[in-house]
Amino acid sequence: MARALGGLFAAGGTLALLSVVLPHNARANELGLLITLGIAYLVAAGLLRWARSAPRWLLPVALAWGTSLITSVAYFSAERPSPLIFFYLWIFLYSSYFFTKAQIALQIAYVAIAYATVLVVRPPPGALAWWAVGMGTLLVTAVLIWTMRERAELLIARLYNAARTDPLTKLLNRRGFRELLDLELERARRSESAMTVLVGDLDHFKAVNDRSGHPGGDAALKRIAHVLESAKRQIDSASRVGGEEFALILPATDQDKAYIAAERLRCAVLEEFADDPVPITISFGIATFRAHGETAASLLRAADDALYEAKESGRNRSVIFNRDNQASAQHGSHNRDVEGERFVAVMLDLAATVDLRFSGSARHSETVGRYAEMMARELGLSEHRIGRVRLGGLLHDIGKVGVPDSILNKPESLSQEDFATIKTHPLLGAQMLEHPCLADVRTWVASHHERPDGRGYPHGLSEPQLELEARILAVADAYEAMTSDRAYRRSIGHEAARAEVRRGAGSQFDAEVVEALLAVLGHQSDPNSVVEHAA
Repeated sequence: MARALGGLFAAGGTLALLSVVLPHNARANELGLLITLGIAYLVAAGLLRWARSAPRWLLPVALAWGTSLITSVAYFSAERPSPLIFFYLWIFLYSSYFFTKAQIALQIAYVAIAYATVLVVRPPPGALAWWAVGMGTLLVTAVLIWTMRERAELLIARLYNAARTDPLTKLLNRRGFRELLDLELERARRSESAMTVLVGDLDHFKAVNDRSGHPGGDAALKRIAHVLESAKRQIDSASRVGGEEFALILPATDQDKAYIAAERLRCAVLEEFADDPVPITISFGIATFRAHGETAASLLRAADDALYEAKESGRNRSVIFNRDNQASAQHGSHNRDVEGERFVAVMLDLAATVDLRFSGSARHSETVGRYAEMMARELGLSEHRIGRVRLGGLLHDIGKVGVPDSILNKPESLSQEDFATIKTHPLLGAQMLEHPCLADVRTWVASHHERPDGRGYPHGLSEPQLELEARILAVADAYEAMTSDRAYRRSIGHEAARAEVRRGAGSQFDAEVVEALLAVLGHQSDPNSVVEHAA
């Protein structure tokens, strides 16, 4: 943007320079103005075209050149108002919106001095009056820009806060929680300190809704949010990340101190609802940075596993993540595949790292996993298949580890050679997942870019050859990609994405899976809430 502004000022400078050079009489002024405008815009187009490769000193030089030469137009305005002065005002309006207040003040002061110098060197009739009129116009314009920008920034701040806040409890929502978690993780890495995540889920909350209805359930959620806010430390942050799921971030807190904090919160909830017709309790899963995970995704997985163990062991308790208990908590089986568990854990961490490299966060694959899980549930799959397809969503892009950063983060359209490289990632991912415990998942990962009409890649398989789970991953991946910002384009928004998947049903996407996605989205009041945990 800064170099684009430099191009505008350079164009204005060319305009002013040519206006001074061209003959200044009534007939030549009209023709000269048209010629000058044409040349100025050609100069601007050239500068804007090469702004990316222009050296850093271009901006200050262009600004100084443009401001100085445009100011000379004021000389003609002293005898008769010149249309060129409005060109300068337009540039001032456009550029000042992106300047700081100090830069705006310096620009006005510079113009005032330069304008006065021109009029002193060659004073025309009424010079002082025209100087006063010109400077007054600039000052009024600056005040207008200042006021408009203050209001715009206030509105943007309100919208930003609204997008990160749960409207019912006024706590952070899942989006705000993840943004804050990424920030606190970075602080913990830099300071080499501990940081703990608590994930809490209300026990048997369905009974509250069944007895008191949804208004009663909403009132209970508000009370729980108040309890969590009151019982936590000031430096801790509480969020509502799902229907009846809450999460807290505890900076500078190890697992032992976090356990004490979780028990304090659990007891506070228990006491708050002890006399209610339906007593409410909460279970907590606890995961600590470095000890249980080093990325946001791995920490949340560990906290979820600990929460699952808390639920399985009787509810209304806090559990610290323990790798030795992970398999039994997830599968309830004594026949553990320890080597397989470790392999899956490594692959999940690698997949999160690939996401961080590609999009700056681990949310892409996590969100794809959530969409896949919810569509699988909508389609009536068994709990085991639902869990497997969610795992497939978390691992579907792991093959992008073999794609260069220059292609993954390329801001413009991919060349044929780049796209050919991208098309290798499903097969590479399947090769990386070659382990007996992932035999089903690796097949879905290899096929998640195939299409029912046979026009996908890497093998051009058609619907009869595609497993349902692969078709689910294809829809989840495409929808998440359309609704998130990428290096080469902005999000198209949820409404446009829904229309796009509906348009591709039966050709690019499986029609039954598309209907499941639209049904899932239709159940949500906020499209972003589909990444919440299923109840």
